[in-house]
Amino acid sequence: MKRNFFILLLGVIGFGSNWTAASQTDETLQIPAVGEQTLLNTGWYARRANEVRLDGNQLSNSPFHSEGWMKARVPGTVLATILDNRMFPAPEFSMNNNLIPDIYEAGNGFYTFWFVRPFQIETVPEGRQVWLNFRGINYKADIFLNGKRINPSTHEGMFLRQSFDITPYIRENTANLLAVIVFPPDPPGNPNGGQGGDGRIAKNVTMQFTPGWDWIQPVRDRNTGIWDEVSITVTGAVKVRNPYVVTKVPGVRQPSGNQKDAFLWTTVEVENTSSETQKGNLVCETAGNRLILPLTLAPKELRTASFKEITLKNPRLWWPNGIGEQALHEMKIYFEINGSVSDSQEFRYGIREITSLKSPDTGGRKFFVNGQPIYITGGNYIASDWLLRLSPERYRAEVRFHAEMDMRMIRVWGGALLERPEFYDACDEYGILVFQDLWGSGDCNGAWNDQTKADSRERRWEYPDNHELFLASVEDQVKMIRNHPSLCFWCGGNEWPLAKDIDEKLHTEVFPRLDPERLFVSYSTDTLFTRNTIGGVGDGPYGIQEPEWFFTFRSTPFNPEAGSVGSPEVESMREIMTAEELSQFPRSGRTRNAAWQYHKDLGYGNQLERYGEVTDIETYCKYAQVVNYDQYRSFMEGWASHLWEWYTGILIWKTQNPWTALRGQMYDWFLDVNASLYGIKQGCEPLHAQYNIVNKQVELVNTALENHKLNVNARIYSREGEKLWEKEASTDIAPNSVLRLFDIPVPEKVEGVYFLRLSLEEEGREVSRHIYWLTTREKDYTTLTQLPACKPETNLSLQKQDGVYKGVVTLKTQDRISFFNRIKVFDKNTGKRILPVHYSENYITLTPGDKQEISLEFASSLPSGQIEIVIDSWTSERIRLE
Repeated sequence: MKRNFFILLLGVIGFGSNWTAASQTDETLQIPAVGEQTLLNTGWYARRANEVRLDGNQLSNSPFHSEGWMKARVPGTVLATILDNRMFPAPEFSMNNNLIPDIYEAGNGFYTFWFVRPFQIETVPEGRQVWLNFRGINYKADIFLNGKRINPSTHEGMFLRQSFDITPYIRENTANLLAVIVFPPDPPGNPNGGQGGDGRIAKNVTMQFTPGWDWIQPVRDRNTGIWDEVSITVTGAVKVRNPYVVTKVPGVRQPSGNQKDAFLWTTVEVENTSSETQKGNLVCETAGNRLILPLTLAPKELRTASFKEITLKNPRLWWPNGIGEQALHEMKIYFEINGSVSDSQEFRYGIREITSLKSPDTGGRKFFVNGQPIYITGGNYIASDWLLRLSPERYRAEVRFHAEMDMRMIRVWGGALLERPEFYDACDEYGILVFQDLWGSGDCNGAWNDQTKADSRERRWEYPDNHELFLASVEDQVKMIRNHPSLCFWCGGNEWPLAKDIDEKLHTEVFPRLDPERLFVSYSTDTLFTRNTIGGVGDGPYGIQEPEWFFTFRSTPFNPEAGSVGSPEVESMREIMTAEELSQFPRSGRTRNAAWQYHKDLGYGNQLERYGEVTDIETYCKYAQVVNYDQYRSFMEGWASHLWEWYTGILIWKTQNPWTALRGQMYDWFLDVNASLYGIKQGCEPLHAQYNIVNKQVELVNTALENHKLNVNARIYSREGEKLWEKEASTDIAPNSVLRLFDIPVPEKVEGVYFLRLSLEEEGREVSRHIYWLTTREKDYTTLTQLPACKPETNLSLQKQDGVYKGVVTLKTQDRISFFNRIKVFDKNTGKRILPVHYSENYITLTPGDKQEISLEFASSLPSGQIEIVIDSWTSERIRLE
């Protein structure tokens, strides 16, 4: 208790003395054109509410002086602002998060803050209305402008957009002050080590992981704040909002060639915000069509208007990643009054149709896009950043990583949040289908008895306390993202249905009215979605497995989450823990130290020691990457081996972590990739030759939609690079099928590790190549350390355009094995990594005579002379590319 009080006291003292007063800026805001917006993402200040002796009316009506106020992050959270002002050390490092007062002990007042935004605004054009828009506030808020409260009732709920007419309150060409007081979720929940702490965070309509989970520590302020964008827009008397586009693509289509007709149907909400009747034309422009709908709207009338159906000739269709093109089309809807545009909406959509059925063969849900069955590979996604420091650039990098893994689906997990539109924009562009959970999880919502929870299972199944708010939030968020072609289907929550009345209304009222074309299932292991063929339902497991397990254990037919390890590279480890903490790395059969436990290390069992003695953190990370690669390649290959026979899909738990956790990730919180990503990439290739490590056969997998005639080449090499065996086969393979081709022998001349090289050629061109490291000794790969030295021949070409570097690294070998070459990019002057970097391949193994070109791309303001690209290899000292 004394320690907690001391930490709390430090926080209070810090806010009073340890930061520099912000300089005030009364920015003149530009009045946006109709259909555009002005973002209010700079110029904010923040202060703890109990330090401000004025109410909102007084505060927003008084001259603002920045003394005593901090520069604030908006969009952002209270804690993000506190950290920006260096009040506490970075909570992602070591156990620094323990130095930050938790709201459960400090009280809600500690994180109740005022956010203010001084500004000037030019003259508002005659007949125009100015709207102040909030896309997300957590959790409650009152909003004031120039002495007036502009929200008639207190805002409540993390997932609810708000828009206010501020025209009457604006002071033209002089000082204005916007003031928002933000209150945390109440109750905030006790972070007692349970999943979602004591569960009471779920009494609110907010994200549930913030009191902690088995992959994250508690977020101390529970992400209180104006966490999403704030904007100003301008309209006339009639607003256009929440358009809804439905496309129909009848029949079974192919990704290429001429297409038969498709059909498009559009509705939109039109609101007369004035007290007078408004008459005009509602106009829709898309795909060379211009539809006009005359409307007369009564005062304050809100109406949903429908345009006639459009027939689309020879349409360019939208397909998932690895199947076909991700064609996107523009639509503009606007309302004209006497030739003047009152309001306008512009957005993109895709022409595609998604259907699904319960597979009678497997019991798993089978998805069809444009009439074609799509085998689903994908991953679970929690949130981009645990403190909601979100950006379109980060979203785009993360979604691109999934596309680069040849994945086709991301599940947005229910204990977090419905992501921002920029996330779905990226999914649209990269062809990633979205399995979208709402805000529920069995851990908090009563799936089972749990001693860490404050309330009974029955009481928790009634969470959240305000059902109407939950349903209103669902309605709003559905309208926000439903036009994205990537959005595949909706799910009520993780592993357990929401409260019975909520679940019923979602099934019978909300989704049939708002998004009837998409599937809605009550929860992620719903029998409507999946079933275990041996009698139960479920998901998992979550720990490291023997590679053979993935080929032999018959899991749930569409498993929404099954996961494993994922330790990052050594450079990231050094940014997570101190040198002393890293020196105490886990060893097989020994307890992990406090820092490793704090960062949720999952553990590799004895699989690292199979590669040799782990003597330091460098060796630990070196061996971990080899295990990561093999674990996840086997993972995806094992599932693909039973394509349509046992499985319709698999989603990895997880592809990423929103903080510096040491488990379940293909890339880390710093956006550095690890070997897991490339193991998955190999196992998810749409056209893939793989080695079934159980039946010792080469299998050919085609999860794309075209027939292929292929030549398959298999070779076995010794560690010294001697070719011991070779076999070729030519075959045709149909779409969505698996062929078993021929056996792979165990070489008699080898003791220990040897290599199997598989390659595919089509029309004389190599389309795929990858290498397995196998062993004649049971689970013993220590002879990998005896590989002869081999420094590959290298070449680098690198060009920069518009701040983006694009390059090609060429690797070539002569007569030896070059094992596990990892390309990295650094700032030569500082030694810091440049992140993120997108590689076409990494952790590359070459057999004698192989040549491979690897493309890479990254954004940087550094001059080319300051870019350093290196290769770390098992068979060579670090190579610096020139």
